[in-house]
Amino acid sequence: MTEFDVLVGGDAAITFAWRLSSPPVPGRTSKLLGKVEPAGRFGGCAPAIALALAGFGHQVALVSWLGDDSYGRAYLEKLQTHGVDTAGVEVAQGRSSPRALMLYDPSGAATCLHHPSGSASLGLPDAGRERLKHSRWLALSAGPTAMSDALLDQRPDGTRVAWDVKGDPRHYPVRLRRRILVEADLVCFNRDELAFLAEALDGGGEESAERQLELVREATSGVLVLTEGAGGSQVIERERSVPIPASPVGAEDPTGVGDAFFAALLSATIRGSSPREAADLATSAAADYLLKRARSA
Repeated sequence: MTEFDVLVGGDAAITFAWRLSSPPVPGRTSKLLGKVEPAGRFGGCAPAIALALAGFGHQVALVSWLGDDSYGRAYLEKLQTHGVDTAGVEVAQGRSSPRALMLYDPSGAATCLHHPSGSASLGLPDAGRERLKHSRWLALSAGPTAMSDALLDQRPDGTRVAWDVKGDPRHYPVRLRRRILVEADLVCFNRDELAFLAEALDGGGEESAERQLELVREATSGVLVLTEGAGGSQVIERERSVPIPASPVGAEDPTGVGDAFFAALLSATIRGSSPREAADLATSAAADYLLKRARSA
Protein backbone atom coordinates (compact mmCIF):
# COMPACT_ATOMS: atom_id res chain seq x y z
CA MET A 1 0.00 0.00 0.00
CA THR A 2 1.25 3.48 -0.93
CA GLU A 3 1.98 5.86 1.92
CA PHE A 4 -0.24 8.93 1.55
CA ASP A 5 0.45 12.45 2.71
CA VAL A 6 -3.29 13.16 2.94
CA LEU A 7 -6.59 11.36 2.75
CA VAL A 8 -9.33 13.87 1.87
CA GLY A 9 -12.95 13.10 2.71
CA GLY A 10 -16.07 14.94 1.56
CA ASP A 11 -18.62 15.69 -1.13
CA ALA A 12 -18.10 16.07 -4.85
CA ALA A 13 -20.44 18.25 -6.90
CA ILE A 14 -20.98 19.59 -10.38
CA THR A 15 -21.09 23.33 -9.76
CA PHE A 16 -22.99 26.08 -11.58
CA ALA A 17 -22.28 29.68 -10.55
CA TRP A 18 -24.17 32.94 -11.11
CA ARG A 19 -23.78 36.48 -9.87
CA LEU A 20 -26.90 38.19 -8.48
CA SER A 21 -28.15 41.73 -9.05
CA SER A 22 -29.13 41.96 -5.37
CA PRO A 23 -29.11 39.68 -2.33
CA PRO A 24 -31.97 37.14 -2.38
CA VAL A 25 -34.95 38.18 -0.25
CA PRO A 26 -38.18 36.16 0.11
CA GLY A 27 -40.94 37.72 -1.97
CA ARG A 28 -38.54 39.74 -4.15
CA THR A 29 -36.95 38.93 -7.49
CA SER A 30 -33.19 39.07 -7.91
CA LYS A 31 -31.67 38.79 -11.38
CA LEU A 32 -29.06 36.22 -12.38
CA LEU A 33 -26.15 37.91 -14.17
CA GLY A 34 -23.62 36.57 -16.63
CA LYS A 35 -24.20 33.60 -18.91
CA VAL A 36 -27.73 32.24 -19.11
CA GLU A 37 -26.38 28.71 -18.92
CA PRO A 38 -23.00 28.67 -17.18
CA ALA A 39 -21.00 25.54 -17.81
CA GLY A 40 -21.03 22.96 -15.08
CA ARG A 41 -17.63 22.72 -13.42
CA PHE A 42 -16.03 19.94 -11.46
CA GLY A 43 -16.57 21.09 -7.89
CA GLY A 44 -17.16 20.01 -4.35
CA CYS A 45 -14.60 20.91 -1.74
CA ALA A 46 -13.00 17.52 -1.19
CA PRO A 47 -12.09 16.69 -4.81
CA ALA A 48 -10.91 20.28 -5.36
CA ILE A 49 -8.62 20.01 -2.34
CA ALA A 50 -7.36 16.60 -3.44
CA LEU A 51 -6.57 17.89 -6.95
CA ALA A 52 -4.73 20.92 -5.58
CA LEU A 53 -2.68 18.81 -3.16
CA ALA A 54 -1.76 16.40 -5.96
CA GLY A 55 -0.71 19.42 -8.01
CA PHE A 56 1.60 20.43 -5.17
CA GLY A 57 3.28 17.02 -5.46
CA HIS A 58 1.60 15.16 -2.59
CA GLN A 59 0.40 11.56 -2.52
CA VAL A 60 -3.36 11.98 -2.05
CA ALA A 61 -6.31 9.62 -1.64
CA LEU A 62 -9.97 10.67 -1.81
CA VAL A 63 -13.13 9.35 -0.16
CA SER A 64 -16.18 10.71 -1.97
CA TRP A 65 -19.24 9.80 -4.11
CA LEU A 66 -20.10 10.33 -7.77
CA GLY A 67 -22.95 9.25 -10.00
CA ASP A 68 -22.39 7.11 -13.07
CA ASP A 69 -23.35 9.92 -15.46
CA SER A 70 -21.25 11.80 -18.01
CA TYR A 71 -20.22 14.37 -15.39
CA GLY A 72 -19.25 11.72 -12.87
CA ARG A 73 -17.24 9.62 -15.32
CA ALA A 74 -15.39 12.68 -16.60
CA TYR A 75 -14.68 13.87 -13.06
CA LEU A 76 -13.31 10.47 -12.03
CA GLU A 77 -11.05 10.44 -15.07
CA LYS A 78 -9.75 13.93 -14.25
CA LEU A 79 -8.94 12.94 -10.68
CA GLN A 80 -7.09 9.84 -11.80
CA THR A 81 -5.24 11.68 -14.57
CA HIS A 82 -3.96 14.22 -12.04
CA GLY A 83 -2.66 11.54 -9.69
CA VAL A 84 -5.43 11.33 -7.06
CA ASP A 85 -6.05 7.83 -5.71
CA THR A 86 -9.79 7.27 -6.28
CA ALA A 87 -10.21 3.73 -4.94
CA GLY A 88 -12.26 5.23 -2.07
CA VAL A 89 -14.64 7.08 -4.42
CA GLU A 90 -17.99 5.30 -4.77
CA VAL A 91 -19.53 5.48 -8.25
CA ALA A 92 -23.26 4.71 -8.07
CA GLN A 93 -24.82 2.99 -11.05
CA GLY A 94 -27.91 4.73 -12.42
CA ARG A 95 -27.50 7.81 -10.22
CA SER A 96 -26.75 11.42 -11.10
CA SER A 97 -23.73 13.16 -9.62
CA PRO A 98 -24.45 15.78 -6.93
CA ARG A 99 -25.15 19.34 -8.04
CA ALA A 100 -24.34 22.70 -6.44
CA LEU A 101 -25.55 26.19 -7.30
CA MET A 102 -23.32 29.05 -6.15
CA LEU A 103 -25.00 32.48 -6.04
CA TYR A 104 -22.85 35.55 -5.40
CA ASP A 105 -24.52 38.82 -4.38
CA PRO A 106 -22.94 42.23 -5.13
CA SER A 107 -21.05 42.23 -1.82
CA GLY A 108 -19.32 38.98 -2.76
CA ALA A 109 -21.22 36.94 -0.17
CA ALA A 110 -22.09 33.46 -1.39
CA THR A 111 -25.16 31.29 -1.05
CA CYS A 112 -24.60 27.59 -1.78
CA LEU A 113 -27.51 25.34 -2.76
CA HIS A 114 -26.49 21.69 -2.76
CA HIS A 115 -28.27 18.55 -3.94
CA PRO A 116 -26.36 15.55 -2.55
CA SER A 117 -28.00 12.96 -4.83
CA GLY A 118 -27.05 9.60 -3.29
CA SER A 119 -23.94 10.88 -1.54
CA ALA A 120 -25.91 11.46 1.66
CA SER A 121 -25.57 7.74 2.38
CA LEU A 122 -21.77 7.69 2.04
CA GLY A 123 -19.87 6.08 4.89
CA LEU A 124 -16.28 4.86 4.77
CA PRO A 125 -15.65 2.35 1.96
CA ASP A 126 -13.21 -0.48 2.63
CA ALA A 127 -10.69 1.02 0.20
CA GLY A 128 -10.89 4.34 2.04
CA ARG A 129 -10.37 2.59 5.38
CA GLU A 130 -7.22 0.89 4.11
CA ARG A 131 -5.83 4.17 2.78
CA LEU A 132 -6.61 5.95 6.04
CA LYS A 133 -4.28 3.49 7.80
CA HIS A 134 -1.42 4.75 5.61
CA SER A 135 -2.12 8.52 5.69
CA ARG A 136 -0.18 11.14 7.62
CA TRP A 137 -3.07 13.62 7.53
CA LEU A 138 -6.85 13.41 7.34
CA ALA A 139 -8.43 16.45 5.66
CA LEU A 140 -12.16 16.89 6.26
CA SER A 141 -14.48 19.10 4.27
CA ALA A 142 -18.25 19.12 3.79
CA GLY A 143 -19.40 15.52 3.73
CA PRO A 144 -21.97 13.14 5.22
CA THR A 145 -21.85 12.86 9.00
CA ALA A 146 -21.44 9.07 8.92
CA MET A 147 -18.36 9.43 6.70
CA SER A 148 -16.73 12.07 8.93
CA ASP A 149 -17.44 10.05 12.08
CA ALA A 150 -15.99 6.88 10.57
CA LEU A 151 -12.85 8.66 9.38
CA LEU A 152 -12.28 10.18 12.81
CA ASP A 153 -13.07 6.93 14.65
CA GLN A 154 -10.73 4.81 12.54
CA ARG A 155 -7.79 7.12 11.91
CA PRO A 156 -4.50 5.89 13.41
CA ASP A 157 -3.20 7.68 16.48
CA GLY A 158 -0.46 9.40 14.50
CA THR A 159 -2.72 10.74 11.75
CA ARG A 160 -3.27 14.49 12.13
CA VAL A 161 -6.54 16.26 11.29
CA ALA A 162 -7.13 19.36 9.16
CA TRP A 163 -10.63 20.81 8.81
CA ASP A 164 -11.82 23.00 5.94
CA VAL A 165 -14.96 24.27 7.69
CA LYS A 166 -18.25 24.55 5.80
CA GLY A 167 -21.39 25.89 7.46
CA ASP A 168 -23.63 22.90 6.80
CA PRO A 169 -25.52 21.80 9.94
CA ARG A 170 -26.75 18.57 8.31
CA HIS A 171 -23.19 17.48 7.63
CA TYR A 172 -21.88 18.92 10.89
CA PRO A 173 -24.30 18.62 13.81
CA VAL A 174 -23.26 20.40 17.00
CA ARG A 175 -21.62 17.39 18.63
CA LEU A 176 -19.49 16.70 15.50
CA ARG A 177 -18.37 20.33 15.27
CA ARG A 178 -17.31 20.16 18.89
CA ARG A 179 -15.48 16.88 18.35
CA ILE A 180 -13.48 18.08 15.35
CA LEU A 181 -12.48 21.28 17.13
CA VAL A 182 -11.05 19.18 19.94
CA GLU A 183 -9.22 16.74 17.65
CA ALA A 184 -8.04 19.03 14.84
CA ASP A 185 -4.49 20.25 14.36
CA LEU A 186 -5.48 22.83 11.72
CA VAL A 187 -8.86 24.57 11.27
CA CYS A 188 -9.57 26.96 8.39
CA PHE A 189 -12.78 29.02 8.28
CA ASN A 190 -14.15 32.36 7.09
CA ARG A 191 -15.94 35.12 8.98
CA ASP A 192 -19.41 33.73 8.17
CA GLU A 193 -18.39 30.28 9.46
CA LEU A 194 -17.18 31.64 12.80
CA ALA A 195 -20.71 31.73 14.22
CA PHE A 196 -21.29 28.19 12.92
CA LEU A 197 -18.33 27.00 14.98
CA ALA A 198 -19.30 29.03 18.03
CA GLU A 199 -22.81 27.53 18.01
CA ALA A 200 -21.21 24.23 19.01
CA LEU A 201 -19.78 25.79 22.18
CA ASP A 202 -21.79 26.62 25.28
CA GLY A 203 -23.48 29.99 24.77
CA GLY A 204 -21.28 30.83 21.81
CA GLY A 205 -24.10 31.46 19.36
CA GLU A 206 -25.25 34.58 21.22
CA GLU A 207 -21.86 36.20 21.74
CA SER A 208 -20.11 38.96 19.80
CA ALA A 209 -17.77 37.94 16.98
CA GLU A 210 -14.77 38.76 19.16
CA ARG A 211 -16.01 36.56 21.98
CA GLN A 212 -16.93 33.79 19.55
CA LEU A 213 -13.37 33.77 18.28
CA GLU A 214 -12.07 33.55 21.84
CA LEU A 215 -14.36 30.59 22.55
CA VAL A 216 -13.25 28.75 19.44
CA ARG A 217 -9.60 29.37 20.28
CA GLU A 218 -10.15 28.05 23.82
CA ALA A 219 -11.85 24.91 22.48
CA THR A 220 -8.95 23.69 20.34
CA SER A 221 -5.23 23.17 20.65
CA GLY A 222 -4.91 23.39 16.88
CA VAL A 223 -3.89 26.32 14.70
CA LEU A 224 -6.82 28.46 13.52
CA VAL A 225 -6.78 30.36 10.24
CA LEU A 226 -9.57 32.88 9.71
CA THR A 227 -9.93 33.99 6.08
CA GLU A 228 -11.50 37.33 5.16
CA GLY A 229 -11.38 37.45 1.36
CA ALA A 230 -9.65 40.57 0.07
CA GLY A 231 -8.98 41.46 3.71
CA GLY A 232 -6.45 38.65 3.97
CA SER A 233 -6.42 36.21 6.87
CA GLN A 234 -5.48 35.79 10.51
CA VAL A 235 -3.32 33.02 11.94
CA ILE A 236 -4.56 32.40 15.46
CA GLU A 237 -2.59 30.38 17.97
CA ARG A 238 -2.83 30.16 21.74
CA GLU A 239 -0.29 32.90 22.32
CA ARG A 240 -0.90 35.28 19.45
CA SER A 241 -2.84 36.31 16.36
CA VAL A 242 -0.95 37.37 13.23
CA PRO A 243 -2.64 39.21 10.32
CA ILE A 244 -1.71 38.11 6.80
CA PRO A 245 -2.49 40.78 4.17
CA ALA A 246 -3.75 39.93 0.70
CA SER A 247 -3.67 41.79 -2.58
CA PRO A 248 -7.22 42.10 -3.96
CA VAL A 249 -7.74 40.26 -7.26
CA GLY A 250 -10.79 41.05 -9.36
CA ALA A 251 -12.72 37.89 -10.25
CA GLU A 252 -16.43 37.71 -10.94
CA ASP A 253 -16.58 34.05 -9.93
CA PRO A 254 -14.48 33.20 -6.85
CA THR A 255 -15.87 29.65 -6.56
CA GLY A 256 -13.21 27.32 -5.19
CA VAL A 257 -10.74 29.93 -3.98
CA GLY A 258 -11.28 28.90 -0.35
CA ASP A 259 -10.42 25.30 -1.19
CA ALA A 260 -7.31 26.45 -3.09
CA PHE A 261 -6.24 28.44 -0.01
CA PHE A 262 -6.83 25.50 2.32
CA ALA A 263 -4.96 23.04 0.11
CA ALA A 264 -1.94 25.35 -0.11
CA LEU A 265 -2.08 25.98 3.65
CA LEU A 266 -2.11 22.25 4.39
CA SER A 267 0.61 21.53 1.82
CA ALA A 268 2.96 24.08 3.38
CA THR A 269 2.16 22.77 6.88
CA ILE A 270 2.98 19.21 5.81
CA ARG A 271 6.31 20.41 4.47
CA GLY A 272 7.24 22.01 7.76
CA SER A 273 6.37 25.68 7.28
CA SER A 274 5.37 27.70 10.32
CA PRO A 275 1.69 28.69 10.49
CA ARG A 276 2.51 32.23 9.36
CA GLU A 277 4.69 31.01 6.48
CA ALA A 278 1.98 28.54 5.46
CA ALA A 279 -0.69 31.27 5.44
CA ASP A 280 1.56 33.53 3.34
CA LEU A 281 2.02 30.75 0.78
CA ALA A 282 -1.71 29.99 0.81
CA THR A 283 -2.52 33.65 0.19
CA SER A 284 -0.27 33.69 -2.87
CA ALA A 285 -1.79 30.43 -4.12
CA ALA A 286 -5.31 31.84 -3.74
CA ALA A 287 -4.35 34.96 -5.69
CA ASP A 288 -2.86 32.82 -8.47
CA TYR A 289 -6.05 30.76 -8.57
CA LEU A 290 -8.21 33.88 -8.98
CA LEU A 291 -5.93 35.34 -11.65
CA LYS A 292 -6.17 32.13 -13.69
CA ARG A 293 -9.96 32.20 -13.28
CA ALA A 294 -10.14 35.84 -14.39
CA ARG A 295 -8.01 35.12 -17.49
CA SER A 296 -10.19 32.20 -18.51
CA ALA A 297 -13.50 34.06 -18.00
